[in-house]
Amino acid sequence: MFKTADIIPLMGALGAEVSGIQLADLVKHNDSSKAEQLFQMLVENKVLVFRDQYPDPQTHVDVAKLIGDLAPTLPMYPKVAGHEDIIIILNDNDNPPGNEVWHADMTYREVPIFALVLHGVHVPPVGDNPFWVDMVGVAEGLSAPMRQFLLGLTARDKIQQGFSFVNENDQNDRVAELAKTINWGKATNHPFLRKHPVSGVETLFVNAAFTEAINELAADESDAMLRYLCSRIDNPRYQMRVKWRLGTVVMWDNWATQHYACGHNYLSFREVQLVTDSAPRYESLGLNLSMFLGVGS
Repeated sequence: MFKTADIIPLMGALGAEVSGIQLADLVKHNDSSKAEQLFQMLVENKVLVFRDQYPDPQTHVDVAKLIGDLAPTLPMYPKVAGHEDIIIILNDNDNPPGNEVWHADMTYREVPIFALVLHGVHVPPVGDNPFWVDMVGVAEGLSAPMRQFLLGLTARDKIQQGFSFVNENDQNDRVAELAKTINWGKATNHPFLRKHPVSGVETLFVNAAFTEAINELAADESDAMLRYLCSRIDNPRYQMRVKWRLGTVVMWDNWATQHYACGHNYLSFREVQLVTDSAPRYESLGLNLSMFLGVGS
């Protein structure tokens, strides 16, 4: 690993604060071995926190490219001028968060995005510090009979489910933008328990935002089971919270975690999302998307 890095675990198996690394220097030297180490560090810790970074937009994009290819951005979010790959998550009195719920991003895709790189650009003096939850730990906390039961179930995820708040808030312009996405109106099915394509660990892959129903159960059974499974995420033993300050950058593995952003004392972000396409770069880490899709598991 990095000779200069000091990696401090934050919450058991979830999260680490990394010091002794300047992300801008990694970009400048464009060292593929360091990029692979960063990728592996992310998979092992699930959430990485870097302090005192202050990346400009181009550096933000280039840092993300160290660990993956950039994902297409959702049209409903504003973009950084000259950097269409960076979305702006604007939270203020006029734009309060509309989706305060535990979720993984873009699970309505057949293969959801792998990771995200987040930089806070408006940081309030107190409050509004995001949470992450370890979905590997949540899966491990289920009893053996429950895990066996879930192995036969699939979750139905839809984009309309996760962004229903834009309809509820009469944000008609954002509804029109969302309707341009290729996933609009489609449902994607995921196995409830699936293995991470790199680490091979089992995760519980259901979230309160995008999961509409359990395909194999009756509607009332599905609703009750989803409430139960989502309630498991509320256990603090699986959670970590990042105290944000200016210069903080957070990367997280979207395949192994969920996150929750609180809506008080508003914190605004710039975010880059990453797809899986570049992960074969790191073949030594054993990427196997069939594990994600539940093929042969």
